[in-house]
Amino acid sequence: PPIALSAARTRWGSCSSRGVVRLNWRLGFMPLNLVDYVVVHELAHLREMNHSPRFWSLVEGLCPDWRERRRELRLRGAGLPTF
Repeated sequence: PPIALSAARTRWGSCSSRGVVRLNWRLGFMPLNLVDYVVVHELAHLREMNHSPRFWSLVEGLCPDWRERRRELRLRGAGLPTF
């Protein structure tokens, strides 16, 4: 899918109904395992455009420790500048 950078203040990524994935440029300051989680999360939206149990099952299939990564992303993200 097309990928673009974003400067969103509250989102690490997004996936539009047209299949465009946007990733926040601040992910460049994060460890790769957290970036991987965000990418998996957004790519799962290409199949499920919601946060249903089926969506989370897709995420878990590719990233079994997604809960830990999500928690770490929130903690680390709180300390990054938003410019």
